Amino acid sequence: MSFDFDNMYCGAIHRGDIILFFEDGKTQECPAVVVQDDALNQGLPTVICAKIEPYQKGDDVFVNEVLLPKEETGLGKDSICMLHKLETIERVQIVAKKAELPEETIQRIYHAVDITLGRFRDRV
Repeated sequence: MSFDFDNMYCGAIHRGDIILFFEDGKTQECPAVVVQDDALNQGLPTVICAKIEPYQKGDDVFVNEVLLPKEETGLGKDSICMLHKLETIERVQIVAKKAELPEETIQRIYHAVDITLGRFRDRV
């Protein structure tokens, strides 16, 4: 796949940002939430993110997922942040930043990551 570097997103990336990126071998943009720490976002050529999929009314939202209202995402429809679908992407794959999630939603994402990684078992 060749990228149009003139259209690549060159701005700062922060934890809690909704981004669009191109997956290897695909031509459609994929939405994701940046979950990587900001200190790493400033210096690494990669970003760890959680994929976002469309939410259909009646879909189950599991404990390792977070429902994202369309008003928060800039995606035009309600979505589910899939914390069991973490992916490391190259920064050059990012084409746009759509939104910055509010702190309350970011905290729900942290909780879902803890469940995905089993960190809730580590608490004393």
